[in-house]
Amino acid sequence: MFTEASEHDIELLSESDELNNGGLALTAYARLQFTEMSDYERKELERGLLMYCELDTLAMVMIQEAWREMIN
Repeated sequence: MFTEASEHDIELLSESDELNNGGLALTAYARLQFTEMSDYERKELERGLLMYCELDTLAMVMIQEAWREMIN
């Protein structure tokens, strides 16, 4: 169930450095799809999501590599 983001959440979403958890990433993605916003805000949210996804993907690769080492 999607709930409306608070003003604090909206501020956090505008700062890509603060886009640091899955809940905020989901909210940011939903805002990109369903909210009217300036080009600047849209680009900042996209940049923040890309940075978050890059780190999340790196973490998954590191876990997979650790599991592979454990098996061998």
